[in-house]
Amino acid sequence: MKFGIATKLFIFFFFFILIFYGTVFDLLIKVQDMSRLSARIVSINHQIAALSENLRDNLIDMDANIKKFKVLKKDQYFDYFETARAAYTGDLNRIISLDAGHRGLPEHSASWIDIHKAYADFTLSRPRDALEKMTGPWIEPPVLTRWLEAIAGARKQNDARIEQSLILINSRSRQVMRNALVGFGISVFVGISGILFITRSMLTPLKKLKSGLKHVSDDNYTHKITIDSGDEFGEVAAAFNDMSRQLKADEEIRSDFIATLSHEIRTPLSSIRESVNMITEELLGPVTEKQKKFLNIAGDEIARITGLLNHLLDTSMLPDGEEKPARIPLDPNLLARDAVKRLSATARSNDITMGCTPLENAPKVMADQKEIMQVLMNLLGNALKFSCEKGQVDVRISRGPGKGYLTFHISDTGPGIPREKQDLIFKKYYRAEEVRKHMDGVGLGLSIARRIILAHGGRIFVKNNDDKGSTFSFTLPVQKKE
Repeated sequence: MKFGIATKLFIFFFFFILIFYGTVFDLLIKVQDMSRLSARIVSINHQIAALSENLRDNLIDMDANIKKFKVLKKDQYFDYFETARAAYTGDLNRIISLDAGHRGLPEHSASWIDIHKAYADFTLSRPRDALEKMTGPWIEPPVLTRWLEAIAGARKQNDARIEQSLILINSRSRQVMRNALVGFGISVFVGISGILFITRSMLTPLKKLKSGLKHVSDDNYTHKITIDSGDEFGEVAAAFNDMSRQLKADEEIRSDFIATLSHEIRTPLSSIRESVNMITEELLGPVTEKQKKFLNIAGDEIARITGLLNHLLDTSMLPDGEEKPARIPLDPNLLARDAVKRLSATARSNDITMGCTPLENAPKVMADQKEIMQVLMNLLGNALKFSCEKGQVDVRISRGPGKGYLTFHISDTGPGIPREKQDLIFKKYYRAEEVRKHMDGVGLGLSIARRIILAHGGRIFVKNNDDKGSTFSFTLPVQKKE
């Protein structure tokens, strides 16, 4: 099943929020339970412990005061007895009330109710004269001992319940911490996994789209983007591939048109050129000097038009895609010197100085000699064309980038190239507005050079010099050592 970007984000955040808030909810339930147990210990068990201590003291006071009353016959001891008895009864009822009000809690004990039932007769209020007429003790010593032992046992049970509650709280607190850590760990895992998944599902298509756009900017319309996702990126990839196919078809139509047009125009131009040559050579009769002057101008214009048509025809015949030329090891210094030598006469006629700085111990580059020479001649020709009189054109070679490449640099002293146009000059048929009116050309030389360098596995670029002019550079791979 294919999901869109919005659906993927919704599913990721849904599961993340579900796990996160589920963990928080479980934590709140456990904390509430521990709070309830803590409240019982503070408000019930501690009170029962204190009241049970009072029960023992009141029982001992009752026994001591009744004995004193029977011996001394003083009313104050009877009052002390009644006070202790009332306090004992009230504390016992309070303990039973506290214990009975929380029977839903674990470890509930009925010991206090059993004490109340077993010794209820001894805690009833009795008249003064009834106590005076008693011949024996008001309670037998073994019974009193069992009574005290029962109170101590019930109190011990209460202490045990406090200890059990504390152990339970500690156990649940550990469980809460464990569940919280597990829950937050799962939340972090789901969050990181979701982020990585979303990032990968977005960045991978974006990288492919970026690569496809780079190929299109290099006039390579055969590159296709393969994105199988059913989201918006898949739709963009399909639209991009359709655009590439359409651009390739348009480029083929344009190349065919240029090739056909160039071929059709060259035939009549050849006839016109031969006719002009025959007239200039006076094969059809004598011509005047004035006529010869205009015939020479016509011959020069025919040659210029023929050169432009040859450029157009060469561009239309360049292969698309990434076909690699046959490359052999070549001496880079020899290539540079040969190119400078071929254009030295043109440089002298324009009063421009040309220089070549070789690279010592230069490794050989893997290239097609004819094509690389075409690149060098094109870049040097442009440098001479745009340099003013008394200018300087230099060729130098440097190592890099890395160990696998050499870089050729062609510098001039011309006007330079505006930064916003440095990428445009390598486009096919592009010519800067400031040179269209006073310089010949169709804007194909740099496009051809770039296509050749890219086919060799290098790159070509330009930057302006610090003082004046610009430097065109291109890289070539060096011969690998066996």
